[in-house]
Amino acid sequence: ISGRLGRENSMRSPRRTAQSAAALMVGLALVSAVAVLGASLAQAATSSVDNAISANLLITSSSDTFSPSVARTVSRLPGIRATCIVYGAQFEVQGTLADLKGVCTHDLAETVILRMEAGTAATALAHGQLLIDATTARTKHLSVGSIIAVSFPAIENSTMRVGGIFQPNALIGSYLVGSGFFQSHFPGQLPGGIAIRARRSAAKTVDREVTDALKSYPNLTIQTRAQFEQAQTAAINQVLGLVYALLALAVIIAFIGVVNTLLLSVFERTHEIGLLRAVGMKRGQVRAMIRSEAVILSLFGAIVGVVMGTGLGAALAYSLKQQQSVTDIVIPLSTLVVFLLIAVLLGLGAASWPARRAAKLDVLAAIASE
Repeated sequence: ISGRLGRENSMRSPRRTAQSAAALMVGLALVSAVAVLGASLAQAATSSVDNAISANLLITSSSDTFSPSVARTVSRLPGIRATCIVYGAQFEVQGTLADLKGVCTHDLAETVILRMEAGTAATALAHGQLLIDATTARTKHLSVGSIIAVSFPAIENSTMRVGGIFQPNALIGSYLVGSGFFQSHFPGQLPGGIAIRARRSAAKTVDREVTDALKSYPNLTIQTRAQFEQAQTAAINQVLGLVYALLALAVIIAFIGVVNTLLLSVFERTHEIGLLRAVGMKRGQVRAMIRSEAVILSLFGAIVGVVMGTGLGAALAYSLKQQQSVTDIVIPLSTLVVFLLIAVLLGLGAASWPARRAAKLDVLAAIASE
């Protein structure tokens, strides 16, 4: 009976109920959109590593570059099967600045996953030709054999031949050349990373082996592929945590709106509550009636908000998918269910004060009120 009365009370003033639920709807819509986008970005970060490298270890530096002696030290270790040095710099291509990566050619297939759509990677890189990703090729209408204008710090107004087109690789970027060509056009440029493939017999111990060999280089970060994936995901989650904290303010404002609506409802129904108490409704039943109304109001706003937010987040993720930043659209169902449960708890919390006030009304005074 208390639940039915609470439902009828929430339907009594549809405009007020909708206005109160709207605030909660907006807050949860934004939170849900961020959750969908964040889950999609986290999945993309993991997939990008799995689809980009086959190396067991990655060596990077907090200062972006490090000494060439690091590669020599690592390559001498008995448990190492292959190493690939990665360079990075900017160059001008067709009048626009872009990032250029340089990689070794001898151990490329052992450490980097490069799926070619046209051309042969090893041959093109060995001959000083440029590899570009398929998205850039389609956008700029380029194909194998195209001649494009480029400029480097050491050489201006030059040209390069497109030697191959590869499927988008998040870690490599859009433009790739061989390490020999890179060093000749960027003299003095230090390595930016090393991808390491371990021998099968040393796969479990290579991490400790490399770490011990590079103790004299405190600026280096040595990560397994799984650790690198976790670092990428952790960076995304850190940003999302800040966004969630900001969006929590919108949910708090919605919480205050629900409290205000319930207080107005109790004030306007003072006479009615007094009559219900006079015919035998207990204090606990009065509190249950107010709580039921609060839960209905909260769930109404939460369900609509989660549905709208999921659609918005999927749309945002799809727009990034078109730019190759997101590989799959992920709907975090467990997280969305948690949001609904939180909305119910917020509704119960918002009802606590109005419910106590309604339960403590003096019966005779309530009946006598207009």
